[in-house]
Amino acid sequence: MKKLRAVVLDEKMDKVVRELHEEGLIELCDLASKLEDSEWAGLLSPSSPAPYIRDVSALLIKTNRFLDLFDSVKGEEKGGLKELLNPTLPPKEKVNFSSADEVISYGRSLLEEVEGEVKELADRLNHLENKINNLQQLKRYLEYLKDFQVDLEHLKSGPYTYVAVGLIPEDKIAQLKEKLSSITDNLSEVVEGKPVVTTENERKVPVVVVTLKEYRDKVGGELRRSGFERIEISNLKGTPGENLERIEREIRECEKERENILSKLRELAKKWYRKLLVLHELLEIEKERAESYTYYGRTERTYMLEGWVPEKYVDRVKNTIERASEGCGVVEVKEPDEPEEKIPVMLDNPKPVKPFEMLTEMFAPPKYNEIDPTLLIVPGFLIFYGIMLTDAVYGLLLTLIGLFVWKKLGKVSEGARNIGYILTLAGIATVIAGIVTGGYLGDFLKEFLGFDIYKTPFALVNPLGESFYINEVRPLLKLGSISVDNGPIAILLFSILVGILHLFIGLVVGFKENLEKKGFKEAFLNQGIWLLLIIGLALGLVTNIPYIILATVVLVVLLCIVRGYMKGGILDAMLGVMDITGFLGNVLSYARLLALCLATGGLAMAVNIMAKLIGDSVPVIGILLALIVLLIGHTFNFVMNGLGAFIHSLRLHYVEFFGQFYEGGGKKFQPFKARREYTTVN
Repeated sequence: MKKLRAVVLDEKMDKVVRELHEEGLIELCDLASKLEDSEWAGLLSPSSPAPYIRDVSALLIKTNRFLDLFDSVKGEEKGGLKELLNPTLPPKEKVNFSSADEVISYGRSLLEEVEGEVKELADRLNHLENKINNLQQLKRYLEYLKDFQVDLEHLKSGPYTYVAVGLIPEDKIAQLKEKLSSITDNLSEVVEGKPVVTTENERKVPVVVVTLKEYRDKVGGELRRSGFERIEISNLKGTPGENLERIEREIRECEKERENILSKLRELAKKWYRKLLVLHELLEIEKERAESYTYYGRTERTYMLEGWVPEKYVDRVKNTIERASEGCGVVEVKEPDEPEEKIPVMLDNPKPVKPFEMLTEMFAPPKYNEIDPTLLIVPGFLIFYGIMLTDAVYGLLLTLIGLFVWKKLGKVSEGARNIGYILTLAGIATVIAGIVTGGYLGDFLKEFLGFDIYKTPFALVNPLGESFYINEVRPLLKLGSISVDNGPIAILLFSILVGILHLFIGLVVGFKENLEKKGFKEAFLNQGIWLLLIIGLALGLVTNIPYIILATVVLVVLLCIVRGYMKGGILDAMLGVMDITGFLGNVLSYARLLALCLATGGLAMAVNIMAKLIGDSVPVIGILLALIVLLIGHTFNFVMNGLGAFIHSLRLHYVEFFGQFYEGGGKKFQPFKARREYTTVN
């Protein structure tokens, strides 16, 4: 990563910003903090957003309003399950605007056209929806009052009387009557209707309260304290039933007109929606460009920008600035002058490996000048995943799912594309592991077809017992009194050996990194000790000389004591003896490969046994029930152990493997880039 600084003449700055934004190869640095320094402040002043940001923001608000309107009327036309499972990329419209003013002019013209066709309909729709809501609310209230067979015109206050119509909580009606009688000297009347259940699921009683006008304030206060909910009927004539008929008729008429307007708006949405999306994207891009000016410093006639550029793109960015500024710009490139944690990092792996960068970023991006471990993750992750799931049918199913996510959902989502690619390769690895271990829905072939694949040459190892190649008569190998004569022991041995190799690779990488950055002493004390242990153990086993193993272990323990003493004295030296057990724990952690392999095969076997028992013992529908058990059981096994294999494969990398050489915690490179979904530049 390089630090680039450029000074550009103010009248050329807009073109420079536009071209840098389209290329997306520079991460802008905010100069605001630097300009607080007196030395910098004497040379530059802070820059404000480009003047056109007000017009762009206003047009964005208006565009969003029309898009929201069309979204609300389109309803289910936006897409269904088919679109969700097989999304289509929107066609991109070619645009060729050379300035923000051109985009603003185009936006105003387009929005004026849209407004001319939409505004009257939208206003009428809004009026109708408000009217329908008010009528429906009034309808609910009148339904509460339908027991009062009286002209509502008479339920109004007069010159000498005060009348209130509304709802009172059922448990407060008796208390209210008593209070009103007391404060009005018995000159009040409360007429009750039948209790009702409101939309808030509360039991209330519709009441008509009548008293003299002089008691209005006292009665009103008491009603409020009792939780009185007033019903406004001042403009109504006729009985509640008559009004309900009229209101229902008005609602039907309004809804009919509303549907007619919605139909017209849907047609307008087909005409304008796509163009509005294009305009929205153009305006968002212009807004981002305008806001970028706050990152720069300026003088009376120039702007200065700083940014991070990946080394491979430095010449390209430099040429872009010089070309766009037409020679009225000066570019300086230098080595980073910031702390490592502030320098952004861009992962740059070959195309077949690039999707696995998401696994690295799930842990943490590497620090600047720290090795990118993505390439090292790929083989280990796929091998571990295949061994843990280890069923050819499950692997085939996972491959198909991965291909679907990669090729279908991945068309519109980079994250889906990456995870689909990873699952596809993991599925292929699982198919291979399943063929090697004879896993085809567990022991389905034996349980239902009577074909024991482990008695044939078509399976190398049986995770749950002996196989044609590995059995008591033909052990895989013998280590003294230990005989590797069955599948579980063979897989365990393989897991440990793979784990040691995996850790060895991590230690070699860590040793190299420490050797370059901190010197031989740190490299040897942190990684060299364990490399020595692994090499010594391997040499002892190969030569069959136990003294080499013993001498290596004693030497490593002594070195751990010395390392502990150098770090913290006698106490740490004593604790250093335990470091070798920690390393042994890392090695044994790889035994989870066997554990998940057994879990997959064992659960599949249990499902097959249950299905066979049900099929044999239940008459008539036994076969159907057995199929259901197989479907549910194997689906559960596939999902749970597939997820477990993914998690534990990552765990072996994040904890055991990364622990030997990788810290992470870097800052991801975030380029200043125009994101175009609906447009493309000519």
